[in-house]
Amino acid sequence: MMFSFRRQTGSWQQRWQQQQQAGPVQRLLAWLVMGIVLLFGAMLMLVLLVFSWLLIPILLWRYRRKMRAFQQAAQQAQQQYQGQANETKPGSSPHRVIEGEVLDKKED
Repeated sequence: MMFSFRRQTGSWQQRWQQQQQAGPVQRLLAWLVMGIVLLFGAMLMLVLLVFSWLLIPILLWRYRRKMRAFQQAAQQAQQQYQGQANETKPGSSPHRVIEGEVLDKKED
């Protein structure tokens, strides 16, 4: 068993040495391809970063506009409620009563 392991590691070492003996043209081409891929990735990351910086003010503006509209609607509803409460009769309750009818009730 030990003999087969040594033979296997020897064959791996031979393969590794053969791969390391690649010509200078192959090494230069590999470095160029790797450099181009790295530059492309860096440029893509830079474009996405600038795009996100451009989107932040737009999204903040939309959020603030929605919050302003929500606050205005809440103020109008509060003023409307206060106006209705002031119009009620002096002897009656200032709270609203909602009347309804039970149509179907499940008995457990």
